[in-house]
Amino acid sequence: APTEETLVLGVVSLVPASIKKWITISDEVMDLGGEAFLDYIYDEVTYQIAKKAAEQLVTAIVSAPTASTSTAVGIPVISASSISQSLVAEGLGNLSDNARDVVIIMNRATEAAFKAVQYAGKFATDIFEGLDREYTSALKSFSAATTGETFAIIGDLGEGAQANFPNGEEIRIKFDDTSLAEADLVKIVGREFVALGVVGPGCFVKLVKG
Repeated sequence: APTEETLVLGVVSLVPASIKKWITISDEVMDLGGEAFLDYIYDEVTYQIAKKAAEQLVTAIVSAPTASTSTAVGIPVISASSISQSLVAEGLGNLSDNARDVVIIMNRATEAAFKAVQYAGKFATDIFEGLDREYTSALKSFSAATTGETFAIIGDLGEGAQANFPNGEEIRIKFDDTSLAEADLVKIVGREFVALGVVGPGCFVKLVKG
């Protein structure tokens, strides 16, 4: 006979907010009409917006509770007073089978601390278990973190997090050549309207300094 099970769903609110970055250049530079330069400006503004969105998602993961509620996804915590060879493997063991495309997110200085342990122990294995590495300054390095602070995140961003773009994924670029016209300046503004949140149970684990 077919088996039955109860499916329990929670409600996670994704509240969109505007991420805005801008740069001010002289209108003389604008008059030069160099496409390469303007492309660089567009790319840099777009990159900074994407970087800010990634940092906001990291902050959402860090601030998530350890136990799930009806309105929030819980993320387990592994406390470590030192970097060890088995720490990443322990983190992987706390993920559910929903986490498939797993990465480790950390400060570059934390990666160096992991590698120092690996080299000192003369281990032939990869301390990161083959995980892709994502770097962010939104997390402190292990050495700079204080007790209770998250220094690394292991998980599946695709399954565990959700981004919603109410106005579409395109980053909108606008020119403002009037408000600073008396100073012969042009402001180039980029904006993205996005909601970010943690939605997947068992898809993340936080490594916290003990």
